[in-house]
Amino acid sequence: MEQISRRRIQDELAQFVRPNTGHGVFLFITDMGTYAAAVAGVLFLPDMWMKVLCSVLAGTKISNLATLAHDAAHGSLTRSARLNKLIAILSFMPGLFSYRLWLYDHHQLHHPKTNGAHRDSFTPLTLEEFRALPKWRQMAERLYRSPTMLGLGLYYIVERWWQVKFFPRAYMPKRIHASSWRHFAFLMVYLTAFLALLATAPLYSSTGTVTALTLGFVLPFFVWMTLISFTLYVQHTHPRIPWVRGRVDRVAAPQEALTTHLKFPAALAWFMHHVYDHAVHHVHPGIPCYELPRAQAHLNNLVGDTAVVESFRFSWLFDVMKRCKLYDFERHCWTDFEGRPTSERTIPLPEEATVQDDVALQEGLAQAS
Repeated sequence: MEQISRRRIQDELAQFVRPNTGHGVFLFITDMGTYAAAVAGVLFLPDMWMKVLCSVLAGTKISNLATLAHDAAHGSLTRSARLNKLIAILSFMPGLFSYRLWLYDHHQLHHPKTNGAHRDSFTPLTLEEFRALPKWRQMAERLYRSPTMLGLGLYYIVERWWQVKFFPRAYMPKRIHASSWRHFAFLMVYLTAFLALLATAPLYSSTGTVTALTLGFVLPFFVWMTLISFTLYVQHTHPRIPWVRGRVDRVAAPQEALTTHLKFPAALAWFMHHVYDHAVHHVHPGIPCYELPRAQAHLNNLVGDTAVVESFRFSWLFDVMKRCKLYDFERHCWTDFEGRPTSERTIPLPEEATVQDDVALQEGLAQAS
């Protein structure tokens, strides 16, 4: 397919930049109301299996709310800037995400430097970096990228939420510290009030304190951490998706090639606010979640084979998690923890490269298999 220009892609996708205030507010109220109802179910439903189901639903709705907060923070959920900010802050609140820190990490690092050298979710290490880690840290990396998926929630709690999404750190720009501490204080007021509500559950319900805290907060939070970790992993990890460390690589890797379009059944995709139609969001962040399916389909038609499109299957996920352990930035391929290639080259060879460069990669793949 003939290569299409960046300008034309942006022009073609502009038709989907259609924020609808009524639609955005409806989604927010529905998700927040469902989350509150799920917590109420934990407290007031009689049977334990009902409480557990409500607990898992609460964690799922925290994830849904974060998707709406993401759009609102991009200014695309509604037409009102003030309303978008309010919805973003309130939607991030149950998941204990600082709105100000999210703006910094997402707008100033993740989007301009997608799959780049800065620390991001599931940024792959090189073989040399992995071998330089202490043994306990190597074991953690193996757990995080294990096909069992047991480490996904743990990864996000330890490596992302606690490090960059809750309170400001010394290495972050000084200009964001004051507002970040204000947002942290807001989250702490909410968290204190919410935990107090759960802890005093025996005063107004038949649910004990331990059950209320475990199923009202701990399990939903872990479900939410696991879901966002899974989402960010599959969006930017794939045997065809490159990671880059340099301007030349960045030019060779357009935005639509840096993330996966992961397809789910239509009803499930709707329930998840189409968060896995992600490539088109990176190409044009102004498109609201409810316009993503049509926009993603249009982008796929425009770029053809450049689009990385997959239908979700557990066998596919296990294969990705088995193959994508480390990244070789010289050969631009994924490797296992021993440095053996597990993918084809993710970025085309530069014109000055020799045939031997590609032959070496093919030999490495043959040995690994």
